[in-house]
Amino acid sequence: MDGKTKSTAQVYRGEAAELMAAAAREADRPKSGAIPFPRQPATPSVVPESRRPLPYPEPVGINDNVVDESELPPRRERRRLSVPRFLARVLISPLYLAVAALSLGVLFLFLKGFLAT
Repeated sequence: MDGKTKSTAQVYRGEAAELMAAAAREADRPKSGAIPFPRQPATPSVVPESRRPLPYPEPVGINDNVVDESELPPRRERRRLSVPRFLARVLISPLYLAVAALSLGVLFLFLKGFLAT
């Protein structure tokens, strides 16, 4: 066998040169008019129905995020705590504290035993 084998870079360079030559030939060829696009129908004009008033006073384009304090409804006072709720909080809160203390004690004993070994 007489011929030399080409490296990959040489093959790709050859293909790139062929593609560039084909693109140059295509650019030299005279263009045959633009492709005519089908005519699109005119956009119909839409008139919104105005049978009932809009649920908001301003047009849609106004920023609704800006709030003036005078426009806000008056703040309600905080709801009074009923007697059963107050008693439940008074009776249950020591249980929460006891559970928290016991869980810390269990963690302490676990760490003490873990570090002792």
